[in-house]
Amino acid sequence: MTDTLKTDLRLAFKDTGEVDLDWSNDGGGARTVDGKDNLIQALTLRLMIYRGHLEPLGHTRYGSKVAELIGEPLDRPNLELLRRYVRQALKEDPRVEDVTHLSVTARPDLPGAVDVRAHVLAVTGDAVELGLALDLG
Repeated sequence: MTDTLKTDLRLAFKDTGEVDLDWSNDGGGARTVDGKDNLIQALTLRLMIYRGHLEPLGHTRYGSKVAELIGEPLDRPNLELLRRYVRQALKEDPRVEDVTHLSVTARPDLPGAVDVRAHVLAVTGDAVELGLALDLG
């Protein structure tokens, strides 16, 4: 049986915004992630990567248009546009059946930042929750 939600290298998302491989503490090398956790990691990366940025590697449609709103005011029309960009990016992952709930809200404590919360139905029937902050300042 194949793992529909796949397996990948586990990434460590640092508070500084940097992302790196999650190395095992026991000297066994890089850790892996699978199932729903891998889908969450993959969707997070898809939202963080500028659409077209991986074109030189042959992934012309990978990523999101979120970066198009960097520096724009987080008013109602731009938050709605951002919500549409996030929904589009999430639905482009072939492991996503549907986005059942999505909210994008401006952070009052951090100008230019938004919180994204999504509930996704995976093709396996699993419900997956995704939450991340994006800095568009």
